[in-house]
Amino acid sequence: MKNIYNPVFILYLLLFNNILLGQELNCTPDPNNREQIIEDNVPNSYTCYMEMKRGWTGRKLGTGMLIHPRVVLTAGHNTAYYLFSKSFPYIFSSVTNVDMYFGSIDKNNYLIKTSVKLKNKKNKFYNKGYWLKGTINKDFSIIILPDSTVYKKVGGHYKIEPISDTSQLGELITLIGSPGDKNKNEIWTESTKNFKINGNKLSYDLFTEVRNSGSPIWIKNTFGYQVIGVHSRKDYGCNASVLISQEVYDKIIEWCSSAGINL
Repeated sequence: MKNIYNPVFILYLLLFNNILLGQELNCTPDPNNREQIIEDNVPNSYTCYMEMKRGWTGRKLGTGMLIHPRVVLTAGHNTAYYLFSKSFPYIFSSVTNVDMYFGSIDKNNYLIKTSVKLKNKKNKFYNKGYWLKGTINKDFSIIILPDSTVYKKVGGHYKIEPISDTSQLGELITLIGSPGDKNKNEIWTESTKNFKINGNKLSYDLFTEVRNSGSPIWIKNTFGYQVIGVHSRKDYGCNASVLISQEVYDKIIEWCSSAGINL
């Protein structure tokens, strides 16, 4: 009789189980469930449409959120080194500058724009290996703003606390961000009751497009508007974000401390 506990067989079981877990949530994202933000409100004021300059590859677009008077949280792939060439010789390019439009309605209407020149481990922090398959839990980053000008203009920021289980989320979660199938600077939002926590990942049937990367997933509770996830990408027919778990929260605290900020 074969030894079924050999490492290869165990690895197969773990991978197979991971696939099944990813498919447990039944998702049919519908773009018609979204609503456009047509006048400024909270938490739109705390949300930003982003334009990133990555090396010589042109501008990339995304979404971010203010979580502290001087800290913006977004997707890791919005700020990190990115594999520009997928064949040899491999070329990586990095985000060097970002323009952020807070409280954006359209290209002519927003509360405040700020532009930041980025330097890794100075005012830009992200995880290594964020792009690898199955590593949605690593796909988050922060940008440190030079001062609190944005915060003073928008009048607040998302609250951030670690999430350990679904019971902390209530019945409804909401995404707000700038989807790629709409005009630049436009912000759209959608809510759902269909979501699931799996480790450091939060999956849901919310409809997303490119440029939604970094969109806040939020709930409203006694903290105010609390961010619970950072949208990353598609996941087994659903969409998924980095869950603000204790591990993710601690990493954000660590990065902020490195920049002299007490979150």
